[in-house]
Amino acid sequence: MVLIAGEIMNIKDIKIKNLSYDSRKINPGDVFVAIPGLRSDGYDFIPQAIEKGAAYVVAEKDFTAPPGVQKIIVPDARVALAELASRFYHYPGKRLKLIGITGTNGKTTIAYLLESILREAGIKVGLISTAEIKINGKTVAASSMTTPGPLELQGILSKMVAEGVTHAVMEVSSHALSQERIHGLEYDAAIYTNLSHEHLDYHKTMDEYLDAKSRLFGMIKPDGIAIINIDDPFGRRMVEEVEGEVSFYGIKDMKHELRTTKQSEFDARVKEYDIRLDHMRLRLDNTEIRTPLIGIYNIYNILAAFQCGLFLNIGRNTIKKGIEKASVPGRLERIVSKKGFMVIIDFAHTPDGLHKMLETIKPLVKGRLIVVFGCPGDRDREKRPIMGEIAARFADQVIVTTDDPHSEEPGKIIEEILKGATGNIERVTRITDRREAIKKAIDMAEKGDVVVLAGRGHEKYQDFNGKKIELDDREEALKYL
Repeated sequence: MVLIAGEIMNIKDIKIKNLSYDSRKINPGDVFVAIPGLRSDGYDFIPQAIEKGAAYVVAEKDFTAPPGVQKIIVPDARVALAELASRFYHYPGKRLKLIGITGTNGKTTIAYLLESILREAGIKVGLISTAEIKINGKTVAASSMTTPGPLELQGILSKMVAEGVTHAVMEVSSHALSQERIHGLEYDAAIYTNLSHEHLDYHKTMDEYLDAKSRLFGMIKPDGIAIINIDDPFGRRMVEEVEGEVSFYGIKDMKHELRTTKQSEFDARVKEYDIRLDHMRLRLDNTEIRTPLIGIYNIYNILAAFQCGLFLNIGRNTIKKGIEKASVPGRLERIVSKKGFMVIIDFAHTPDGLHKMLETIKPLVKGRLIVVFGCPGDRDREKRPIMGEIAARFADQVIVTTDDPHSEEPGKIIEEILKGATGNIERVTRITDRREAIKKAIDMAEKGDVVVLAGRGHEKYQDFNGKKIELDDREEALKYL
């Protein structure tokens, strides 16, 4: 319910010619929604929207409107935007089977595994990921954020429906959940991966971070399923919040600690695995899988996708083929040089992600492990020294460089990273220019070494205070090789 000019009426009575939360995009007759933001408030741009011809203005605070402009005061403008966007695009989410994936790490890998499984099953599928947006196997856009805003998201889902898609796989970030970007959607399956130190500049505490993630599991359809990593301590807490069917995945046997000992028909068990530098073999029940995705953390990702495939009534052999064919951009991408060393490009950008990736690779390296990484600016500063300590502990040589500085001074970010590496500082070099850092790492590499370029993965641009500079770790590595 909303308040319009002193009268109570439903938001559905707004006649939507077009809809925007950007006053610059308003045309005569449009609806403008004033969204409160972290750096600017849409409320301040109401005069511009009215000047450009907005017929309706939705806001959380009262304002003066001239004749002919309907003002709508709502308790939550983000919720209003999501509801209006869904109606504007004729509720595309209701015509799709939606699979949502949330957690700190692993979302993108699971999303790509599921997309590959569904395509192998002959199902038309859409993908919304950190790396890109795809419809029926074709990239239709690069991603600017893990989960688009509600207006953009509903537009993407509408395009998927128009192109015959029946299933949509999407990453769901904690920011998206907190900011109501997916408000109103209902999920057939929701997957929880893990929770570790990340985004505490936004959520402030791990409990707030968990609360944001848990909201996804209240959006599951009555006949849907929650697929939860119970080896993660926060996952075990998540189980207690879920109503309806839960499928557990994990490598440890933790069920005795949970509210139920019932084994879901979709649960799969890891029987054995063998991890090499260039591939991994594992057996889930009686299904053997070979994949370039290596490490215990990727066994968890594969388990989640496998169990979701079973829930979607896809055969085990089809799931196996889909997993084996999956290619995940910027996740453990390998380039083997003619000199006998390997370069690995990986998105690991959190303490937990970097730790798990380096912990996996280190024992498999015959020579030296050389790591190049940085941390973004205007983000959680607490993780910088933690990541510095992790890199210096596992690597034989570390080059600390830039990631996306945003509005911060790159040198200051590097200084904060280096504070964590003091115990092994002799292993650490600082090179501010990332191109030079990559070149230096490749120049020093010899036969048997592994060079890891961490933190950016699929990303193709660096952001220096709003200025985008083209830089692709994979392309840089190929150039110097």
